[in-house]
Amino acid sequence: MTALSQPLRLSVLPWLNSRPTPDTPERLTLYWNDQPVGEKSWDDTIRPADLYIDVPVSYLVDGQATVTYEVQIYNGVVTASQPLLLTVDRIAPTLGGDEGELQFDTHEVTERYLEQHDDILLGAVPAYAQASAGDKLIYYWDTRPFANQKAGERELTIHDIGKPLLIAFEGELIREREDGERYVHYQIRDRAGNLSPRSRPAVLSIAALPAPRILPGLDVAQAAGAGGRLTLNLDDFSPPLLVQVPACVVIYPEETLTVEWGIPGSADYYCTRTEHPNGERHYEIPLDKVLAQSKRTIRLGYTLVEDGRTSVSTPIELTVKALSRGLPQPSLTGASATGFSLATAPANVPITLGTWPFIQAGQRVSISVTGVLANGAEAPSYHVLVAHAVTERQAEHGIGVGNEATVSKTFLAGLKRLERFTTVAQVSFDDGATWVRFPVLNLTLRD
Repeated sequence: MTALSQPLRLSVLPWLNSRPTPDTPERLTLYWNDQPVGEKSWDDTIRPADLYIDVPVSYLVDGQATVTYEVQIYNGVVTASQPLLLTVDRIAPTLGGDEGELQFDTHEVTERYLEQHDDILLGAVPAYAQASAGDKLIYYWDTRPFANQKAGERELTIHDIGKPLLIAFEGELIREREDGERYVHYQIRDRAGNLSPRSRPAVLSIAALPAPRILPGLDVAQAAGAGGRLTLNLDDFSPPLLVQVPACVVIYPEETLTVEWGIPGSADYYCTRTEHPNGERHYEIPLDKVLAQSKRTIRLGYTLVEDGRTSVSTPIELTVKALSRGLPQPSLTGASATGFSLATAPANVPITLGTWPFIQAGQRVSISVTGVLANGAEAPSYHVLVAHAVTERQAEHGIGVGNEATVSKTFLAGLKRLERFTTVAQVSFDDGATWVRFPVLNLTLRD
């Protein structure tokens, strides 16, 4: 029975043969240890909700009490109830040893500790006298002394009795209340409602929030520069391009490492998780991805992912300088040191272009011829090739070996004699977005 600071209300069930009238009232009398403590009478129909008597607080002393009641009905017959034995418990639970201080296996709770303990911190409750099913452990996780910031409750069951009592503090709660010195304590409310004193607080040092993880940027051996800004000069570049995750970076076995070239979602993005066979923590960036960044600055870095948590490295900005050496000059069949003669030219004059560094099938080549008309005006460009995709054969032998690149003799015949005309060739490594121009060919046109 719950010990109360207010009168205790006891109710009875309706009795049979109830016919109260003003002349023949009915009466209910309640006895506490044979002493009458309350009485009610009715001279009209009795509502079930009125069938109660409040026991004064003065009777609610600790111990056992025998409660009975008597009913006198309309005809004067008195009937007594069977006795009811009640226990009044006003004694608060007594905490266990050390003022009930919770016992922990560590007083320094870190992010790693929670990772290794299923994201739970267990506190052991010192055994206390007369622990019973129905008792409640009300526990607190305070950010400052005496704050009494409730963290939860745990009700004991019959299976807890006689066993070590543990309170589980979830990692989510610990992180929510942030890092620092924390004061952890509890109270016991027994099944009678009596509340123990608060236990002595256990003082814990918490560092459970994920610490900012500093991941230095990638090393790029073939690039020059410092401070996160590097330059890769394609004139000095020798494939493959390997980037390296610094040896100082701690990578846990559960983590997945991904090297990223460019920004996710962009057209130039590339990522890999496969190490290069010739070096630990080395990762290869494909040649076509490198060449596509000619004349551009790209961001590169790496990520570490574990259980949905992502750590991102310090980004590196890499500027890729375009090729400027070893580029071929286009040539016209029949040209000589003195220029080009129309007299011996075929109807379609072949143009050839040798191979260049890092040539690959799929790169785009454009060739055009310009000059001055007979009237002195600038001639419209003659497009020999427009964003032509290099074939495997051309990647090996160069452009024009199959006479696929020609300029019309008719076009050349329309140009002014003894004036220079120009053949321009250029290559694109990014599907036509940007172009690298080869050395131009200037020839004097003769009859």
